[in-house]
Amino acid sequence: MIRVRSHIVPLSPALLVAAANAFIGVGEQGGDNRGQMVEHFLKGVALPPGQPWCAAFVYHVGHSAHYDHLSRRSSWPLPATGSCDALGRAARAAGVLRDEPNVGDIFLMYSHMRRRFYHTGIVVGIHEEDRVHERDVHVCATVEGNTNDDGSANGHTTLRKVRNFREVDGHRFIRWAEMGRWAAAA
Repeated sequence: MIRVRSHIVPLSPALLVAAANAFIGVGEQGGDNRGQMVEHFLKGVALPPGQPWCAAFVYHVGHSAHYDHLSRRSSWPLPATGSCDALGRAARAAGVLRDEPNVGDIFLMYSHMRRRFYHTGIVVGIHEEDRVHERDVHVCATVEGNTNDDGSANGHTTLRKVRNFREVDGHRFIRWAEMGRWAAAA
């Protein structure tokens, strides 16, 4: 008898950042929010082709980076959603929505006009990280899907970007790795 132990991949921002970097350059083909990989991202969050895919990209990268093939489970704690606002609500409910970034956090861009989060991606670096608590503007390197060279929230590819996140504008960061600590303690 072969016994298969359930393995849980520890939540790791380093795993997320490494996985995200592997997707730089992956983008749309054959139309707006279309293409084999884009549609794969969308299918993973139960959305049809043609939908914005930045949150679906984040879910795919996080789920895949924390997937254990023996148990066929992922330890990724965030919900399978294509909605940036749903990510924000889940993070707020879990107590992991932050004003200041850490490498490996999920960023959420906020629109006062729309009154919701509208774009997301992964923080892969922070300018002057040692001074992050002294500032209300955070300059971060990111990897994000559904963007372009101009930084659009409905672009065509996965790129590494440098973005300024201002706390006063409502931009926030999901410290998702802390969700695992609480689950383990429960």
